[in-house]
Amino acid sequence: MDRKVVKIPFKGYKLHCFVYGDIHKRPPLVMLHGGPGGCIERYESFEILAATGQPIVMHDQLGCGFSKVPEGHKELWTVETYKEEIDCVIEYLKIKDYYLLGHSWGGMLALEYVTGTPKHMPKKLILYSTLPSTKIWNDEHLEMIKDYPVDEYNALVNDRDGKEVDKEILKAATKHFYNDHVGKKSDRKYKLRRRVFPKTNKEIYEYMWGPSELFGTGTLKTYDVTDKLKNIGLPTLILHGELDESTLKMNKLMHREIKGSSYYMLTGCHHGSYNEKPEEVMDVISKFLKN
Repeated sequence: MDRKVVKIPFKGYKLHCFVYGDIHKRPPLVMLHGGPGGCIERYESFEILAATGQPIVMHDQLGCGFSKVPEGHKELWTVETYKEEIDCVIEYLKIKDYYLLGHSWGGMLALEYVTGTPKHMPKKLILYSTLPSTKIWNDEHLEMIKDYPVDEYNALVNDRDGKEVDKEILKAATKHFYNDHVGKKSDRKYKLRRRVFPKTNKEIYEYMWGPSELFGTGTLKTYDVTDKLKNIGLPTLILHGELDESTLKMNKLMHREIKGSSYYMLTGCHHGSYNEKPEEVMDVISKFLKN
């Protein structure tokens, strides 16, 4: 399998990018990773898809993974920066036609991109375990923890509101939620080549999203594209796990509003379903791209 590392200049820094296959022979799948502040190396299971002959472009977003930026540059951590970054990657690699996939925060970014005035509209769109609105996400998560022990529920809500909490109770409550909806490490059945991934950039994550997965309280707290979904005219696949923190309600809303969209739920899977059922995920994506 042909894979090369490309360093792409962007805003005075370098984007770390993996390119699989011949991206000029057939449209590549351009991937946007989660976070904000995550890294693309966690999506190594997509090599299964690349092995079928589907070209893939995956990069660490600015300040993430191996796309290093020194601390203290909050002026860069904006949706506009990351939308510009998509154009930069496509133009630097001289990509003509492509498919766009966004997982989690990457799906939010993909939605912001295609519902704006994109310079390079993709041929197809994959919204993977993502959300159309931070408010809906926050409301759904509040509902998801309503039956947690009272001390855990209060710790999570008080942490959301910036109030002082017992750190041990908060840690236990967060682990409870992550095990229920994000996925346990033991669920990762795909044998990863890289054992140690770059850590999430906490400055980006907390500035844009907040201190935890549960509630968006950072600059993305006003994110909402629900009214724009009906304007998406692209063939679109909506994909999520049955136990995902990207809930059924969010995904059904996107499926309903995006005319002609396809929908698929991965039974028994959490937010990281690409590690839990990688073969099934890649099969669903492959069929969508070929149809």
